[in-house]
Amino acid sequence: MSRININEFGAQAGGLAYRANQVRTDPAVVKAAQDAWGDVKDASRSCSVLAREANASWRRSRVADPDSDAHQSGDTPNLIIQDPPKVVAS
Repeated sequence: MSRININEFGAQAGGLAYRANQVRTDPAVVKAAQDAWGDVKDASRSCSVLAREANASWRRSRVADPDSDAHQSGDTPNLIIQDPPKVVAS
């Protein structure tokens, strides 16, 4: 069974940590991260607006119940009114 050389392992870990910190603090990486975060926030807002608009459109396109009070009072300006399909036994 091979053994782990603790000194070499420590040196490699330290070197990797140093390099990772250099990359993390690189000005180009910092700017790209800030731009990406701004894009993520904008996309989040856009997706929220999309969800609200899709929900509102779904509600507007709902088929009204012919027996409902709103239908009888003529209070359905944007709703599609349809009679239920007739099922015929063959």
